[in-house]
Amino acid sequence: MDGDDLITLARQLYVDQFVGFLRSQFEKFPGGAAEAPTERPADPTLYGAHYRVDFLTTLKSKLDASVIVDLFADEQLEFDPIEGASGDTQIRVEKLNWDDVEIVHDLPGDMAGLLKDWFSHWYDPDERRIAKGATRPPDVIHSLGIHPGALVIDFGTASTDAFWSLIAILRDAGAGRLVIRDTRQLPPERVN
Repeated sequence: MDGDDLITLARQLYVDQFVGFLRSQFEKFPGGAAEAPTERPADPTLYGAHYRVDFLTTLKSKLDASVIVDLFADEQLEFDPIEGASGDTQIRVEKLNWDDVEIVHDLPGDMAGLLKDWFSHWYDPDERRIAKGATRPPDVIHSLGIHPGALVIDFGTASTDAFWSLIAILRDAGAGRLVIRDTRQLPPERVN
């Protein structure tokens, strides 16, 4: 199995769970919204404080209210770490959960500036790429966290192009080594 196959499988496993989750939520809360953009100014690591919640309910009662419901995917791929290269950049993939991808890098400097265009396209804060009434997931990330020496991305329903274009940006910026892993542990689903 190569890196492209692995990325594709990780995305598909997550999106399958996400679609089932949304069906269940829409049955309970027909007026809800999927992948709703919000802001979380209390989290300084989030790029622009932007965060797409998985589902936002709409409750009509004495007090109209909305409640955020996030999917906690309970399946993940289990595989032996793989290594490869993109140009001069060495890449090691250790763990991969599409909604919790940590990319450890060796780049100095302002990551926010480097990732501005990438984030604008893949998060789509103005929802220019999201068709109203579409029945397919909108191909957007849910969040980008910037930490010293690492990025943490919830790739949401974004295509694998979001992942590979981010790797290309880091490679072109001079990253010597990237380590892909996650920040949490889930029950495994073996893929070898």
